Amino acid sequence: MIDPLITLVISVSLALLFFMAARHKMSSPRHFQAQLAAYELLPVPVLPLASKLLPAAEMAIVFLILIPYTRAFAAFLAVLLLSAYALGMAINLLRGRNNIDCGCGGQPQALSYWLLLRNAVLVAGASMLMVPASDRTMVWGDTLLLVLMTAVLAMIYLLVEQLVRNNSVLTNRSSSNG
Repeated sequence: MIDPLITLVISVSLALLFFMAARHKMSSPRHFQAQLAAYELLPVPVLPLASKLLPAAEMAIVFLILIPYTRAFAAFLAVLLLSAYALGMAINLLRGRNNIDCGCGGQPQALSYWLLLRNAVLVAGASMLMVPASDRTMVWGDTLLLVLMTAVLAMIYLLVEQLVRNNSVLTNRSSSNG
């Protein structure tokens, strides 16, 4: 059993992450479809459907992960989705195709092994939500800790994303100069 505060912090953090990812994909469906096509993993006729279903699944996770009764199921879906994304990235990295935009949302980001590590950490976090939480009563201080811990995790996530982006730019510059 894990502390209910930890469960809430992970749930809210993953809900924010999936919301931002789904919002990005839904705001530009043709662009997302092109990003999916760049992976060269799905048959072309399937791409329009996949480009609609993936953000819909992410948005479903946003809501289901915040409800205690559906949290474990949402966590399972999150693990499947994050693992599928990581598998797609790994296949393309092994093919030597690291110049593809990951399609994660926000600023373009080339595939890298850092993104695989990021997804592994996210899968580990989502997996923790499948473990039952203790029945400890939450107190008002837990709410403050929930907000602070979620904010800290969000800042760490954004910092790591920017470092990975910077590393990608530096790697591309050094390979084009050499």
